[in-house]
Amino acid sequence: MKLQFGLLNFDQRPASTQHLKEPCEEQESDGAQIRGTVVDGPLLMAYRGHCIAPEENFERQPYRLGPYILTWDGRLDNREELAVRLGVRQIHSTPDPMIVLGAFVTLGDEALSALIGEFALTLFCKNTRTIKFVRSMCGARTLYYILKKDALTWSSSFAHLVHVCDPDLAVNEEYIVDYLVSQPRTDITPLSSVHAVPSNCLLELSCGRILRRQELWNPTRVSSLSYRDDKEYEEHLRSVVEDAVRARLRSTAPVFSELSGGLDSSTIVLVADQILKAQNRSADFLKTTSCVYEKSATCDESRFIQAIEEKRGSESFLVYERDQKVTLGLDDPQFTGIPNALHCFPGRYQTVTTMMQSYGARVLLTGRGGDHLFWSETDGSPLVADHLHRGRFVSAHRECLEWSHAASVPYLEVMLKGAVPMTVSSWLPARLPFKHRWVPEWLSKSCRDRLIPMAPCVDGYSSWHGSPSKRTQVYFLEHMHRYLGSGFLQEYSDIYASHPYSHRPLVEFCLAAPINQFLRNGETRSLMRRAFRHILPNKTVKRRSKGLLDELIARAVRENSDALTHCRNWQVVERGFVDSAQLKKSLLQANLGLLVLTGSLLRLFSLERWFRSLSRTRIWKHSSGIVRRPLQPTPQVYPE
Repeated sequence: MKLQFGLLNFDQRPASTQHLKEPCEEQESDGAQIRGTVVDGPLLMAYRGHCIAPEENFERQPYRLGPYILTWDGRLDNREELAVRLGVRQIHSTPDPMIVLGAFVTLGDEALSALIGEFALTLFCKNTRTIKFVRSMCGARTLYYILKKDALTWSSSFAHLVHVCDPDLAVNEEYIVDYLVSQPRTDITPLSSVHAVPSNCLLELSCGRILRRQELWNPTRVSSLSYRDDKEYEEHLRSVVEDAVRARLRSTAPVFSELSGGLDSSTIVLVADQILKAQNRSADFLKTTSCVYEKSATCDESRFIQAIEEKRGSESFLVYERDQKVTLGLDDPQFTGIPNALHCFPGRYQTVTTMMQSYGARVLLTGRGGDHLFWSETDGSPLVADHLHRGRFVSAHRECLEWSHAASVPYLEVMLKGAVPMTVSSWLPARLPFKHRWVPEWLSKSCRDRLIPMAPCVDGYSSWHGSPSKRTQVYFLEHMHRYLGSGFLQEYSDIYASHPYSHRPLVEFCLAAPINQFLRNGETRSLMRRAFRHILPNKTVKRRSKGLLDELIARAVRENSDALTHCRNWQVVERGFVDSAQLKKSLLQANLGLLVLTGSLLRLFSLERWFRSLSRTRIWKHSSGIVRRPLQPTPQVYPE
């Protein structure tokens, strides 16, 4: 992780470098290759990071140009295009921050909207005394801030910001409830006093207040594509996926990629191999790492991983179940940032980090986001709704029959619970109340009542009227960006996670292509399967499901059954988020292997871990304002 940190005193008090010690000491001990600090009266800006791309060997941060000071954490994918517009000649020795700030000085805020990549930046203007925070569309790089009347403090690390600023520890109940059910918005954090710069946003602040909040990119303005035949869509998809992967191979050290055996990760790996071959580079430049489960047969994807290994002629570095150290994470928790379900697998990325360090690698490609882009859900409701929207009732009936059979779901459920609500919501300007189907039984009644009514349309675009399938697709895209922008992988400071499926041209293509390119004849991901069938193994192209972690989680619950018997003493219960009786019932079912909503249980365990880590750090406040002392673990409840 690359660290941006800063402080601006609005009352003109001089800033001091003493604020740097704690947030930067980890990067200092890790030998950060790029280090810089600017102290200018009431302003302090600092940057610590490692060189990844070749041009970063010439990089200096913070970067100053006229009245502007910039720190940049990211990768600029359209750097050549911007360099041409700016007249930059030595592109290979020109770092991204120089191009970005040069573009801003020349083009203003228009330049910030034109940036393509994964990034977060901070831009200070000495003339206006304003700070601009900008975060890319996907939000893969994080940026947090604490805004007070007399000062603004920011950091790319949530944990560092909390440690340095000692903020009020009142929890943000909206974040907590959303986290237990799905994924919170990218502009909020679990603490009410700490805010996040939203994904896809320019945020301008000055004198203790937010002056402006501007969206950088609007998915509803993407024009539709209409090609003559399927081959043109397939060629276009191959082209944008190749561009997305190629941009992420811009590294002086080998690049690692997660390989789960699914369509998304397998496609990235094999496309990368093709790119490396075309560039006359060694295939060994790309290494893969795979999680396998030697004790949990229903979780294991080894046969699909092996198919890709055979195709490549190279073995993946395996992270075994024993290496992942699966746990509920409730014993002796340490505060490391936001609640994170990956805490239930503490050894997973520790093992991956060790593997990558042995090769000097820092970039880790993931297949995250593919499920959202390529329609992985076996649900034809959007197709049926499109026919209803256009008054094609016979076609809607036939489509509904086909998808009811393909998904093994009753006809009326596809029609009445899926297609009809989507159709009606596309006709009305306001959202219709929508009962969330995935609310866990153990969520307390007060939390259930507070769940914001949801409809299958994207947040912020409820007045947008398009076809039901497009509204649903934009809704999926919003949740993809929430997931990628969560900051879960930012906790691993030695890994620079990158997500090819967040590439903006690829996202725009998927929004522009007709839905029947993705969902066809009862088959999901049709376009992806067709476009990459020439490089993917046949068993990968034809696979229809993926291994779930139910068996693994059931075993973890069983092994920690003693610690779970006193769940009425858990902080999630004491704080009123969870009903203890229902939770005890759900844990008993999990102990017997009757798991429902595995993801929700993982989030529950990680949230309880987070509450305990917070309470053991120092005195905390409940959002109601009641001051409580840290809970001390007892052998009966929290065995060591």
